[in-house]
Amino acid sequence: MVKFHPVILIVSFLVFVAMLALPDTPALVISSLILLSLYLRDGGVHFRSALVMLHRMRWFLFSILFVFCWLTPGAPIVQWSALSGWLPTVEGLSGGLLRVAALVLVIASVNLLLRSLSRDELLAAIYFLARPLTLVDVRAEKVALRMMLVFDAMGEAQVITASHRPEKGQITRRLDSIGQLASNVFSIVVARAENAQQKSVVLPALERPQVFQWSLPLLLWGVLYFSGLFWPQG
Repeated sequence: MVKFHPVILIVSFLVFVAMLALPDTPALVISSLILLSLYLRDGGVHFRSALVMLHRMRWFLFSILFVFCWLTPGAPIVQWSALSGWLPTVEGLSGGLLRVAALVLVIASVNLLLRSLSRDELLAAIYFLARPLTLVDVRAEKVALRMMLVFDAMGEAQVITASHRPEKGQITRRLDSIGQLASNVFSIVVARAENAQQKSVVLPALERPQVFQWSLPLLLWGVLYFSGLFWPQG
């Protein structure tokens, strides 16, 4: 089995996300099949982590659907004149479901990318892709450092939150508890960020991707871009 270069995987991920920016039914179906095959390729071991990530984003996804359903002009889903102004619209429901489905696929692809690459591979690939930014006076090392801090914070956030969560009965009011917890975590994050400014990034050497591997993001773009041309028209 061909092992794809980390840079190729990140570029393919960016192409995948870009093609879902304005989703349509053919692109969503093809994208779903691609992701499903990739998840099944590893025996489905990453399904659980994807479900956890989607569970954490559930209210965000619901809010997107709510906004589209009630703020998109169109025909109400039920022809009830007394409540027509308060009902979601058919156009809103259709558009909202398309965008929620696209976001679900993007979240699933993020999970798969993070599970497929080690932290060092991910940072080295980001550094590789950021090097052209030196032409506009942006240091690729600084970009890599910022990303390293983000990934470190993601891994430590739950530990920090759990260790500074008030014990049951210590704070009776829920809002006070949330405010105290947020204050404690924020203070720790600020302190760690100040100390992190002195760190330097040591990245593993990363060779250039083989030329033939660039066919993967090109093929992905072509499949998603032209999927509508071969989709049966209703």
